[in-house]
Amino acid sequence: MTPLARAVIAASVFVASVASAQDVEMNMNVQVDDQDLPSANIQMKGTGPGGEEGVDMNVQAGGARMQIKVQGNGMKSETSERTEKKEHRERRQEVRHEEPRVVHVKTVTSEPAFRDCGTGEDSGCTMKRDGQLAMDAETFRGIMKSLKAVGNELTREDMAEKMFKRNYLTAKQFGLVLDLFENELTRLDVAKNAAPHVVNPQHALGFSSKWDNSLNGEDYVEIMSAQ
Repeated sequence: MTPLARAVIAASVFVASVASAQDVEMNMNVQVDDQDLPSANIQMKGTGPGGEEGVDMNVQAGGARMQIKVQGNGMKSETSERTEKKEHRERRQEVRHEEPRVVHVKTVTSEPAFRDCGTGEDSGCTMKRDGQLAMDAETFRGIMKSLKAVGNELTREDMAEKMFKRNYLTAKQFGLVLDLFENELTRLDVAKNAAPHVVNPQHALGFSSKWDNSLNGEDYVEIMSAQ
């Protein structure tokens, strides 16, 4: 409800109370102007024991203030003021300025999807054993060249044992090394020494066919199956 409406209602009730107290019959005319400065004019005429009486009432309501003036025959002028206070609550939002946090991203170095181990397409080339990858192509070619340069198989066997204590092989690399030894017993000894460093020993089980002697072939399978 607007302040003007409240003021008009209050004035009307006031006048009606006065009229009732003086036993006067009244006709009320209310005009309301609610533009710019809201105001209302109430004119009433009535007939009572003392004749005709008139009441002129002005009501103004601006902002939070209402003013009521009453004039009439036999009535004192009265001014009633009422001030309304409205509490305005302002919510303050705290603006927090946070320093940007530096996120350290750990870079994980991954091995390339394809490595060249000197054996063409070789699935064991990206496999690891004991955390170690098999020899790359350049290392493997160097070892093969050194082994081929030795004419005596026993000396070649000793060299191979030393080399494979520090290097790992794929099954394909392992097969090519075995082919360097013609003596089946020497070849079996080389297999025993190198087997723990083959990264994918299960792929080398088929090399048992490199032994003509079935007993040697069975020993080889047993060695590789234990890896």
